[in-house]
Amino acid sequence: MDTRRILLGDWHPLLRDGIDVLRLALVVGAVVAGIAGDAHALAYLTVASAIALAVRPLDLPRPYDLSLVLACCLQGFGEAFGLYDRLAWFDSVVHFTIPMLGAPVIYIALARADVVPDPRDDTERRHHVGIFVITFALGAAIGAVWELCEWASDHRLGSRLQLSNDDTVGDLLADTLGAATGAALLVVWAVRGWGSVRRIPGENRYEATEAPGSVSSAPRRRRAGGPGSRAGSRRSG
Repeated sequence: MDTRRILLGDWHPLLRDGIDVLRLALVVGAVVAGIAGDAHALAYLTVASAIALAVRPLDLPRPYDLSLVLACCLQGFGEAFGLYDRLAWFDSVVHFTIPMLGAPVIYIALARADVVPDPRDDTERRHHVGIFVITFALGAAIGAVWELCEWASDHRLGSRLQLSNDDTVGDLLADTLGAATGAALLVVWAVRGWGSVRRIPGENRYEATEAPGSVSSAPRRRRAGGPGSRAGSRRSG
């Protein structure tokens, strides 16, 4: 197994690459938490594992697949190991990172369903503005919904997730900055014309133009020579 295959897969249909190792770590963590009787850690790690496993069949590009799994790991293991209480800065890091990593993945999922333009399409500047605005809005919404969930938990379950108004506003600020960063990175992805599907080593250099089970099979306009186009794909030796 050469270095390229080690880094990019595919190792085995059940364990494709290092990203799948992280998925497995979430599942193992949930099992260990269950055996240990830690219901709090079990709940968070189970949800994180479910999300990480649910997106696997989408064959996202590796950077975005990794992004989502890392976000799941931050949230799941952060709660399991009590990092929110031990590290004062950890909460802000999570609130910045999850919208940054998660919002572009949601956008790509919507693009797969033909709800929004796919980043690999032949887009213009106005489309890039739209990609930024939608992705930013998705990321900011993630933060807002999370704060609503914390508020509901505090009032219904007696938790103490929202410490003060300053804490809530600080979390929303981190969410907003993370959403803006993720949106900007997705625009760069679109400008570069990179594909929206996981690439397969040994078959093509760039991502395939359609993911397995994609909603739309209609031809899309793509940049000549860009990743995902006929001119941009070539056999790799």
